[in-house]
Amino acid sequence: MFGFGKKKNKAQFSEADIKAAEKDLGADKMPAGMKETAQRMMSGEFDMNDMLAQLKQIKKMSNFSGLLKMVPGMSGAVSAMKEKIKDGSVDAQIRILEAMTPAERAEPEKVFANAKARIAETAKCTVRDVEHIIKQYTKMKQQMAMIQRMGGMEAVMQKMQQQPGPKPQGV
Repeated sequence: MFGFGKKKNKAQFSEADIKAAEKDLGADKMPAGMKETAQRMMSGEFDMNDMLAQLKQIKKMSNFSGLLKMVPGMSGAVSAMKEKIKDGSVDAQIRILEAMTPAERAEPEKVFANAKARIAETAKCTVRDVEHIIKQYTKMKQQMAMIQRMGGMEAVMQKMQQQPGPKPQGV
């Protein structure tokens, strides 16, 4: 499912992978919708409908930055994300996704120029903005595929814990 066009056999995550991800992401503190979205991501079924639901949940969360810091490799993005929430770009992304039909959100690779123009006009943005959010989504799918290839979230977390920390200078 990570390739576009043809459906491929998707690698399945074990229950342990999903539970590890939930623990690491603070799923016990997540709103119900985000927990299901996280499970869909881990199973390879994440689409732009989920992305829209996730963005709407982000807007509702008061401690999003604390949750984001728990995601491996994302702590550096916290300040940038706070700025995006403040400057309205999350709202703009939501408008773009809401301007798409559910079918377009399910299969964004089938959104061609005329649909992008309609979406941009409806969302009061540019076609380039529409293309950017589709590219963001594609990148997220690729990252989830990479985690699957590495053996799942649990294996990635173990590998990260095994990496030696920075060596002290002057020793």
